[in-house]
Amino acid sequence: MKRGAIGVSAGIAALLLSTGCDQNKTLSARQEGEQTSASQVVAQAHERTEKAFDKAEDAQKEANQQQDQATRAQASVEDAREELADAQNRAQQEIREAQQAQQQAQQQAQQAEQTVASAQASALEAQRQQQTELSQQAQQPVAPAATQGAQFIDGEVLTVNAQEVLVSVRGEPQVRLQLAPSTQVLVDGRQARATDIEEGSQIRASYQDVGGEPRAVRVEVTSQPAGYPSVPESGESTPGAVGP
Repeated sequence: MKRGAIGVSAGIAALLLSTGCDQNKTLSARQEGEQTSASQVVAQAHERTEKAFDKAEDAQKEANQQQDQATRAQASVEDAREELADAQNRAQQEIREAQQAQQQAQQQAQQAEQTVASAQASALEAQRQQQTELSQQAQQPVAPAATQGAQFIDGEVLTVNAQEVLVSVRGEPQVRLQLAPSTQVLVDGRQARATDIEEGSQIRASYQDVGGEPRAVRVEVTSQPAGYPSVPESGESTPGAVGP
């Protein structure tokens, strides 16, 4: 009995020992597996972290680029605004200059119109004055040929102005006739003024001695035909005459 009991006990012990060994092996394998899994988890976490950092770095680079683009765009907008403001200022300046030029042109046109009107008025006044003078001359009585103290002269007009006419007489001294407002002037048979007389014309005049100077009473002038020879100048000065 005792041997049998000892043998049973030994068998149980052996079984327990065998079971314990198996359990130890299983525990060791489990621990090794857990350690391997933890390492993999750490590695994967590390990899994910690196990828996250890379993505964050790429995102930062992209953000920096976008910021640079935005800065350049803002600068371009500011430049465009400045250019627009300059263009508007230039346009306003040109508009002001154009308005000033238009005003000046209008003022000049008004001044030109006033000048033309004044010139026309002066011309009309001069024409009326001329007509009045001619009318007065026509109404003045013609001195008869037998008037006491009247003298006559025939010659060629050398020079003439509103106050006097210088006459060259063939073979006689030059005579300077004074012209007065009362002097009657006829040019080619028409009433005229002294300024209508042309140099080189033939002249016949009646004059009187007034204060030692010959004053014309009536002057008849015939225009000089083209190519007609001039009267030669000769003679010495006499009262009322001019030497050659």
